Amino acid sequence: MRGERFAAVALETDYGNGMLRNNVVVIGLDATCEASLTGGSRHSWDAGRRVASMSDEPSNAASETFAGHVAFLNEFGNPPEGLVRTWLADDFVYEDRRGGPSFPNADAESYPKLLGTAWETGAGEPRFQGEILGVRGERFAAVVVTVDYGNGMLFESIHLVALDATLSLVQRVIDFDVEDVDSANAELDRLQSQDGAS
Repeated sequence: MRGERFAAVALETDYGNGMLRNNVVVIGLDATCEASLTGGSRHSWDAGRRVASMSDEPSNAASETFAGHVAFLNEFGNPPEGLVRTWLADDFVYEDRRGGPSFPNADAESYPKLLGTAWETGAGEPRFQGEILGVRGERFAAVVVTVDYGNGMLFESIHLVALDATLSLVQRVIDFDVEDVDSANAELDRLQSQDGAS
């Protein structure tokens, strides 16, 4: 809970087939104490000012999970590393396939610190926006991510998100250059094919 007006709630969805999915949803009260809900939904999300709507874009469990995390980050800022760790599968892997300066590969223990560096630039408070590039099944989504510091400093990349088989934890994140759509789509196809073969 943040102050008296906001709370982050962990929700568990039971699909009735043995599959469970966990999400973090941010619930807030506006100045008139009317309740509002931010986070992932099947067709749209709005994590606050300067965040793109996904109403006409493809959607799946991976894109909804991503939207919920973005809503949380925009609402509450730099999250505690322990909280980020709860979003990740034990076998989580982060890869940065962008050209030029890039982040080192990371695992479930080191990624939360890497995520926190977005607030350590000295450039201001980052706001995250996402536009779905493509989805495959329920587990895989590619999102064009824009990080806007509100001072003209923008950072863009394609963020590929893969959930674990339970659809409850992030198992893999791969960053691509924003113009490298073909590589991101090829990786989505490869992951979906690999998932179908197992």
